[in-house]
Amino acid sequence: MSPGPVLTVDGKPTDHLDDEKPTVIDYPETADLPAVHQIATPLKPLGDHVPAKGVRAPVVVPKDRGLAADPNLPNLFPSGNSEIKRTDLTPSLGTLISGLQLSKLTDKQKDELALLVAHRGVVFFRDQDITTQQQRDLFDYYGIPETDPDPESGKPVTTTIQEQEEDFRNTYVHFKWPFADFHADSSFQANPPSFSMLRVVELPPTGGDTNWISGYGTYETLSKPLQQFVDGLKAWHSSELLYDSVLNHWGVKPGDRPVETLHPVVTTHPVTGYKVLNLNSGFVRRIDGLNRFESDRLLDLLYTHIHTAQDQLVRFRWEKNSVAFWDNRAVTHRATHDYAPLNRRGVRVTIKGQVPVHVPDSVSRKEALAKVLKEGKVQAVHNANLREGDYRGREAQIPVDL
Repeated sequence: MSPGPVLTVDGKPTDHLDDEKPTVIDYPETADLPAVHQIATPLKPLGDHVPAKGVRAPVVVPKDRGLAADPNLPNLFPSGNSEIKRTDLTPSLGTLISGLQLSKLTDKQKDELALLVAHRGVVFFRDQDITTQQQRDLFDYYGIPETDPDPESGKPVTTTIQEQEEDFRNTYVHFKWPFADFHADSSFQANPPSFSMLRVVELPPTGGDTNWISGYGTYETLSKPLQQFVDGLKAWHSSELLYDSVLNHWGVKPGDRPVETLHPVVTTHPVTGYKVLNLNSGFVRRIDGLNRFESDRLLDLLYTHIHTAQDQLVRFRWEKNSVAFWDNRAVTHRATHDYAPLNRRGVRVTIKGQVPVHVPDSVSRKEALAKVLKEGKVQAVHNANLREGDYRGREAQIPVDL
């Protein structure tokens, strides 16, 4: 655990969260955690509800299991086993695995799967027999649950995803949080989630697909001058719109106070080492240090870049008992709300990730993979184009055409 935070209101020290003015929360840097800067949003403008919990403190999380894995994935895809098949759905992200049950993975397979998810962003499975408890057990192997245990049972929480049964455009008239837009789960926390897993158990005959976009890809496709500019910026990720919408539209009383947390615009993934464009229109409100006009215009530009990145997107059509396992540190996602008034329901589990950091000398995925290809060190974690593509005679073009 980190040492206690320093709280201030209007620049003056305080020992509690203020309900009428923003409370600044500063956690100093320690040997185990970077400094964390947050703002607790005042409650009074949002309603009379007082959440039972305060703001979640930053914590040290277990070492990512992917760091212990063999990048050639010999246990996940054993030589000579023709039943387990892998299909990379796009060059940038998304892999479908068939012939493998998540309920029966060995520890070495779990580690290799974590590494593959970190590289490919999201991995899909169909026809899974995994139960809700097994789903939770699997994620307990990977780390700390993102939400607190159920107070009655003491068991870690699973979340039932019951999607909107109405046209989301009409809902947006009074629902402030853009729930149908791209987001990374709970990116406003000091420890945003690393892995999430969703298993769909009920869905309409058609519709309800989910889209994922690679943060590796949206960073590497920015122009060099823009990469250099955003590398040093930070952005405020806020739960205020979500809190307001859940409280005042859904009528559910949130347990956590609304909070804003300052995170780097470009993060370095702790497993792959690749740079990530760490922005999502679901939770990011403004760029720190810029005036409102500058921040809004820059976010407009970057969100347009993200929303038009068809070359960095994968769209998955769900079937009953399909599973998606994704890395919130590397991708954002959005559901497609095109099936009202039918139902779509699933079970999600999530774990806490590291406090996001920006490592100045880290590189983009494109730069890293160009080096891997030139050195002849392509491994199973890499995409099918690298593993199977014919690059003969194109060595000089690799840095720009990869």
